[in-house]
Amino acid sequence: MKPHGSLRRVRRRLSAALAALTVFAGLAACGVSSGADSSGRPDELHVLVEAMQPVFDQWQGGVSTQGVLLLVNEPLIRYDGEGFQPNVAESFEQVTPTKFVFTLRDGVRFSDGSELTAEDVKFTFQQAMRDDHMSTTHIVMKTIKSIAVSGNTLTVELARPHSLFLYTVARTGIVSKAFYDKHGDKVGTPDVGQLGTGPYQLIKFEPNKTMTIGRNPHYWGDEAAFSSITFTIVSDDSARLLALHSGEANAIFEIPTGQIKAVRTVEDFTFTTIDGTSLIMLMMDVTKPPFDDPDVRAAVRHAINRQGLVDSALAGNGQVARTLVSVSTLERVASKQAIENTLGKLDKANAFDPDLAKRLLRKAGKPNGFSVTLPVESADADASLVAQALAQDLKRVGIDVRLEQKGDDYVDVILRGKHEGLLLFQFSSNAPDPVMPMDYFVPAKSHLNLTRQNTPAADEALARSHAIPVGEAKRGQALLSGLEAYHSAGASLP
Repeated sequence: MKPHGSLRRVRRRLSAALAALTVFAGLAACGVSSGADSSGRPDELHVLVEAMQPVFDQWQGGVSTQGVLLLVNEPLIRYDGEGFQPNVAESFEQVTPTKFVFTLRDGVRFSDGSELTAEDVKFTFQQAMRDDHMSTTHIVMKTIKSIAVSGNTLTVELARPHSLFLYTVARTGIVSKAFYDKHGDKVGTPDVGQLGTGPYQLIKFEPNKTMTIGRNPHYWGDEAAFSSITFTIVSDDSARLLALHSGEANAIFEIPTGQIKAVRTVEDFTFTTIDGTSLIMLMMDVTKPPFDDPDVRAAVRHAINRQGLVDSALAGNGQVARTLVSVSTLERVASKQAIENTLGKLDKANAFDPDLAKRLLRKAGKPNGFSVTLPVESADADASLVAQALAQDLKRVGIDVRLEQKGDDYVDVILRGKHEGLLLFQFSSNAPDPVMPMDYFVPAKSHLNLTRQNTPAADEALARSHAIPVGEAKRGQALLSGLEAYHSAGASLP
C-alpha cells in the first residue's frame, strides 16, 4: 500500500528544502500570518509537528527532523530532483567508480564565525561511517576505504562502487570537528546546541517540546527565507488542524488521510499534494512459526484485499504498491516492458484470493487458522487504520489478528524482534533510485531486513548492480532480478 504524498509519521524525514517552503508540498498546509511581507510570505514561520528527535544531532537523535538538521548542518552537495548540485563543495567529480573528489568553497564559516576546513568534512564522514548510531548513513558510508585531505580538497576512495554514495553525501550535514572534540556526546543538547554552516543556526531547543532556528549571520549563500522558524510538538492530529483554523500555526506536518478533506477547506491556506515515496508493508518473520511455512505466508498475502485497504483505510489517497520499489523509480533504470515482465509475476503471487488463502492454510495444517499479535504504532493514524482493515480481511480466512498499540517502544519492538512474526512497517525512500530501499531491506545481514529471510540471489544481484554505472541497461536488469528474488520468498506484502 503506497499512500499519496508523504504521510510520514514519527521518525520520518522532513524535506531539506524548508527554506524555500517547498518542504510543505504534500506534507503540510501553509498560510499567511499577520507578519507577512509584501510577497505574502511570513517573516517568522510557526510550524506544528507530531514529533521531533530528542537531540539536535544527526547521529544521536535519529531522523525525525532531518530536514531541519540540514538547514543548520548543510551537506557538501544537494540533490534537486534532477541531479546533484554544488553546495558547500563548489565542485565535485567522480573520477572512477570508487573515487570522488570534492573541492570546498572559500570563505565558508560556521555560525560562530569559525572557518570550515576539509578536516571538518573528513571528521563528518568518519562519524557517518560508524554503525553505533541511529542514522542510516553508515549503510553506505561504511564502504569508504580512505579519506585524504589536501588544502580545501577532499578525496574519498570507496572499497567498492556504491550507487547511493552521492545521495548519502547529500543528506549528511557537515559538522565542526572542534565543536565535537570539545563537547562530545553533549552536542545537540539544550545546553550545548549545534554548530553548522547552513542558512540557519539553532537558537532554542527544548527536547520533545519546541525548537527554533534563525538566520545564520555568517552564511555564505543567499539570506534565508525566514528570520526564524519555530517547530512545536502537538501530537494530537485534531489539535494541529484547529491550530490552522485559529491562525496559531503557519503550517502543519503529518496530515492524516482522514483530515485531508477538512484541511482543503481552511481559508487563506495552500494545500499541495505530490506523489510520495511512502510505502506501508506487511512483513512476516520467516524465523518465527507459523510464518516459517511458505504456504502460511502465501495464505496471508492472498487473504488481503489491498485495493480495499487503500479505498477504506486511506480514503483513496494512495495506490496499491506492486513491489518494494515504486514503478516510477524503476522506470529510471529499466524499460517499461522489462518492469512489467517482473511485476506481472509478483502481482500474481500477491493477488487477492481468499478461497486460495483458505486452501493454503489447510495445506499448511491449519484449517482453522491461527492467532497472532500485530504491533501497531499508536501515533500513526494511517497505519492503525490499515492494520484494522487488514485484520478484518485475515479474520475472514480464519486468522485472528490482535492489534497491540505501541508508543515510543515501537521501533525497538520491530528491530529487536520482540514480536510474534507479523509486522506492519511504513518506509519512505530518500533517493530516487531502486537501490535505496533494496539496500535497506534485501541484504540478509541488514538490521532492516525485518523478514529475516536469506536470499542469496537477491544479495548477489544487488551487489552486482552497485558495480554497474548508473544509466547502463544491465544495472536495471540486475535490480529487477534482485527484486524478483527478494519477493520470491513471499515474506513481504507492499
